[in-house]
Amino acid sequence: MYFFEFARNIIFKLIHILFNRRREARWAKQYLNNLLEKLNGPLTDGAYRKIIVSYSIYLPMIIDSFADLRGRKISQNERERILLYFICSTTFDDFLDERTLSSEALYAISWAPETFQPASIEERAFLYGHLALKQQVRLQQEYQTVTQKLFRAQIDSLQQLHSTLSDAELERITLEKGGYAVLLCPFYLDGESSVAEKNCWYQIGGIIQLTNDLFDIWKDLQAGVSTLPVRIKDAAAFQAFFLGLVTQLETEIARLPFSLSRKRRFLTNMLAICSFGERAITQLKKNQQQDLHRLPRKTLIVDMERPENILHCLRFAYRRCLQWKRRYGTRG
Repeated sequence: MYFFEFARNIIFKLIHILFNRRREARWAKQYLNNLLEKLNGPLTDGAYRKIIVSYSIYLPMIIDSFADLRGRKISQNERERILLYFICSTTFDDFLDERTLSSEALYAISWAPETFQPASIEERAFLYGHLALKQQVRLQQEYQTVTQKLFRAQIDSLQQLHSTLSDAELERITLEKGGYAVLLCPFYLDGESSVAEKNCWYQIGGIIQLTNDLFDIWKDLQAGVSTLPVRIKDAAAFQAFFLGLVTQLETEIARLPFSLSRKRRFLTNMLAICSFGERAITQLKKNQQQDLHRLPRKTLIVDMERPENILHCLRFAYRRCLQWKRRYGTRG
């Protein structure tokens, strides 16, 4: 029965994440502490924690899933590049959120890093990671194209505060911001990714960004930040939109040039991630007739420690995996 294959894949992945998350966090703290000592200054507690937490969960959950498609483990050099990536992404997000750099300064630190004069530890940390990654990546022209698209989406996202952006433009910004951010990752790994792999990176990135917005809906409502979930008028239609993104991801997974068993294991991992967003939308459907601004925080947040939420996610992932198996199961 396919149920046992699904259960085995889920259990092994959970064990892998729980075991490796602690190990990766210890290594990341040591590396980051040594780097900050070299750069002469501590980061804020919030930025420091975000780098460690993001790296230590992202590597076993996402990076290792893509590496497993090729039947290999991540090297030490690849781990270092991924950590540098999170140093860059975290500090750049803080530049945007806290408005510590103007648009002109953001452009200069991104596209003229060799001549930019840093004035803070955050700027020095970003420059260190940015320059180190720039020197190490292959396919320099393609890498620059992706970073340019990500930069544009990040700058455009500044308009989300008290925004009058159209829904179409907000959708573009959301999916591009998440998609291109994650699409940078294969450039930091050894070997070259196929077109289908890159499409999977981009697609899961957009889904993760949308899921983050769903989980942050209460916070964004308080801050006056426009996101697609904040603007929901028809939760059922929004669920159909989200599931359309998931279907696109499933189609790309079917096109991957790997064995069927590896693709099915990868599918399980990706749909487990997608299930969090679907759970949040299902919860919103119960409140779609009410003014979200007037709902208490406990009504809008999704508590993933509750057993019923965990079971909902497992059912969603299993059903989608089973549908995929019936459709693509003989194509290895």
